[in-house]
Amino acid sequence: MKKLLLLAITAMAAIATAAILASSGSAQDAPRTLNITETIQKGVGFFPKHAPRQGTRFGFGGRISGDESGFDRAVCTAIGNLRTRNRAAKVTLCTIELELSKGSLSVQGMTPQQARNTPLAITGGTGAYDGARGTATVTDVSQTQGRIHITLLP
Repeated sequence: MKKLLLLAITAMAAIATAAILASSGSAQDAPRTLNITETIQKGVGFFPKHAPRQGTRFGFGGRISGDESGFDRAVCTAIGNLRTRNRAAKVTLCTIELELSKGSLSVQGMTPQQARNTPLAITGGTGAYDGARGTATVTDVSQTQGRIHITLLP
């Protein structure tokens, strides 16, 4: 009788352990994605009165629409010309804060003068995006509008 009871308890413990492991992350969620459009706001930001050179800082902001809504603010520093794909390109280092309806996202990276599928790092977030990490891919559509595809990792 004791052996049968011990066997039943062991079997129940094994089933409970399997159920806990199955529900606690054995299957990961697919990355979440957001497709948003940024439209630059006039009168938001600061720009130098001279042609940008290495070390020049500037800032801008825009309205966000698409899968999320809100606004963003960015501060960038010109860091000079970098050689990419056998071409020299003017590059800036930018820190961008996206204030969205469900929380905020922090983004950082090097951007060329004309962004085309330029990857930037998602370095954090708040609210629904607490602890966010992933990639924001930026493409300039015009001088006043850009498309941003965000992939958030689980």
